[in-house]
Amino acid sequence: MKLNITSLVKKLIHFTYSLSPYFWLDRYYKKQESPIETGSEAWQAIRNKRLFLSEFYIVFWLAASFSLMVLSAFFNLPSWLVPLLLLRIFGLLNKELGVILFGTCKITEGRMVAATGRVIVLAMANFLTAMFLFSAVYQISGKFLNVPEMFQTNLPIAGIVQGINGQFTLSRAFEPADVFTWVINLGQSGFMFVFGTIILSMFVALLNIKPLKG
Repeated sequence: MKLNITSLVKKLIHFTYSLSPYFWLDRYYKKQESPIETGSEAWQAIRNKRLFLSEFYIVFWLAASFSLMVLSAFFNLPSWLVPLLLLRIFGLLNKELGVILFGTCKITEGRMVAATGRVIVLAMANFLTAMFLFSAVYQISGKFLNVPEMFQTNLPIAGIVQGINGQFTLSRAFEPADVFTWVINLGQSGFMFVFGTIILSMFVALLNIKPLKG
């Protein structure tokens, strides 16, 4: 039996993508779109619904993740939220990998990746969403060493500082005090390495570089 690692990775990405409620909503509209003539008015109406749903889902998670981060600074959120937040973070990366590697996990499936302004804006929204989610995870379950007093009194925001610092600098603001925090910190660095590379490739694809005429 021959093992096809590419096929296996593609199936794993598609399986993870199917865990998202957005996948099933978009699939419903995709089935409605399929029998209609491509480019027709009815087809375009459904395609617009799919595009709106995609943008709404991304903006919804951006707002939700920011709200969770803010709430985590004032309240002790339940620890059962952590696996759900980590799953969403992995889902963000999984979707981008599906688009870049296999041309899947997107509305206009195919090998061509259209690096438009819209695509990059949505990717940056996902970037911020991941930062807010990591910050919330650190706030809920993270433990740190040698945290300055200004981040512990009145409004403890050491986790938020750690999440923002890791997202923009790929380094830690504070030393992890347990294995869980160390693993999450390492995971954030890996996330940013891969996701940052994807965003940079999109920016490069937007450039229209032409040689100077002699």
